[in-house]
Amino acid sequence: MNIFKYNYVSILFVFCLMVSCKTNSATSSQKVEEIFSLNTTSCMGPCPVFELSLYGDKKLVFNGKENTEVSGEHEVVLTDDQFESLLGIIESADWVNLDKQYKSNMMDLPTQKFTYNRKGVSKSVSRYGAGPESISNMSDTILTFVEEQVFNK
Repeated sequence: MNIFKYNYVSILFVFCLMVSCKTNSATSSQKVEEIFSLNTTSCMGPCPVFELSLYGDKKLVFNGKENTEVSGEHEVVLTDDQFESLLGIIESADWVNLDKQYKSNMMDLPTQKFTYNRKGVSKSVSRYGAGPESISNMSDTILTFVEEQVFNK
């Protein structure tokens, strides 16, 4: 009876080890965190419409929808210099102190939706024609950087 009891405990112990190993391997294969995203909407004129996501592993996903030099969805891994330059543009905004929404009374402007998640700061900001200087031209600056420095257009 004692041998059966020890075998039972041994089998239970081995099972627990297998389960914990499986959990650890699943945890290590988690998706890399998105640092920044930017989505723009259309207007009646030639406003650029695109989606952009930047990840911690230096992956950039860009989807040019309308009025951009780069059309369609593209995924690239940025060089160290490109990654640092793009982060410099993004982090020029004072994300901690930005409001969640900025809105102008003007008509026919694109909406820009920013998300930032880095250095303990997680923020979503929507902009329609208004807002502080630190984000007012960010969409255009990022688009120019991506078209010229990443895709060489």
